[in-house]
Amino acid sequence: MKKCSLLIILIIIFGITNVKADDTLGDKKRYLKALQQQKADNEYAKSKTQAEINAQNNKIANAHSAVEQAEVDIEVAKNKIVESNEKIDATKDESAKLLVFYEIMQGNNNMLEYITGASTMTDLIMRIESVSQILDHNQSKIKELERLIVENEELQVSLKKKEEELNQKIVEYEANVRDLKGNLSELVEVVLDIDSQIEAQKKIIQYYEDIGCRDDQLISECEAQLVNNGRWLKPTDKGYISSDFGYRSFYLNGAPYHDYHNAVDVAGSGAGAPIYAAAGGVVVAVVYRSSCGGNQVYINATVQGRRYTIFYAHMLDVYVRVGDVVTSQDVIGSVGGGGQTLRVNGGWDTCSTGWHLHFGIANGYYLGGDYDDYNVLVAKSIRPPMMPAYGNWYYSRY
Repeated sequence: MKKCSLLIILIIIFGITNVKADDTLGDKKRYLKALQQQKADNEYAKSKTQAEINAQNNKIANAHSAVEQAEVDIEVAKNKIVESNEKIDATKDESAKLLVFYEIMQGNNNMLEYITGASTMTDLIMRIESVSQILDHNQSKIKELERLIVENEELQVSLKKKEEELNQKIVEYEANVRDLKGNLSELVEVVLDIDSQIEAQKKIIQYYEDIGCRDDQLISECEAQLVNNGRWLKPTDKGYISSDFGYRSFYLNGAPYHDYHNAVDVAGSGAGAPIYAAAGGVVVAVVYRSSCGGNQVYINATVQGRRYTIFYAHMLDVYVRVGDVVTSQDVIGSVGGGGQTLRVNGGWDTCSTGWHLHFGIANGYYLGGDYDDYNVLVAKSIRPPMMPAYGNWYYSRY
């Protein structure tokens, strides 16, 4: 069974790990040779013993509770700051009104007239008491305002300290992930096996050679200029989030199954429904008939100035190839994951139970200047920000 403690690392580090410096075409060729050597030596199977993995799991588990609490504390502090600011604004407004009223009463002797205008002793006492309450209330509001300002300042200091602590823990997690080497890919449902990674690396190298890249040239200097998308669009015209991002347990083909789902599953659009690019970009990898994930597409895109990799799996048809430049209006394939694609029906996909799209996003460019390692893609995966919560429908790409 896959270890929950190891999976937690992916939840914590996504979206925060730093992207590797841009590499060259020569770097990609050297990585291809390393993959081929890794396959020859079967290092995926031999890289770590179970005892070593368990020891690493313990390190991660020991640090996790501190990181989780730091995140909770940060969120609480942020909420308190918002609440304090709202109270401060409300208190300022009310105090200002009371001060104006007080000044008017003083300037026009209205306060004295109000008190001396009492018709009876009881009325006089009540009027004096009313004025006293107004003045006391004003003083109380001023003190409350001062207290909230001090509390807000203290929360700001506390928040900064918590963020520094969290960043230190993230560094520890990153070191642990590096120690785990290739084992992250074993935790997820849809994977690129080493043969698929070698094939994808060959195709992207061929693409960069075809557009004139030199071995000593940075990828960013010779790659196609990517459009900076202003927003994300959903990958299908409609859909239902049938499985969410994160660790999950369910039954697959009648047996218990556990994995880390570094994407969301989109059902409800039907077999063969069109799949769109969620943002304009360049196709960097296409995988056909993977034993787990079926047909897959990987696209590098820039959204609001940040680099991302968009990935799709369980596709019935693929309409793009490596090097294609697509827009957010282009149909890149169709929804699969069911029917004749299933292993139980004589197909190739062993880890799907019905028609749906496996849709994910990761920080940085996979195979395009930021990193080549599929395990890094897994570690950098984030929940697609444009998708609704688990169990909800959407009926538009916008």
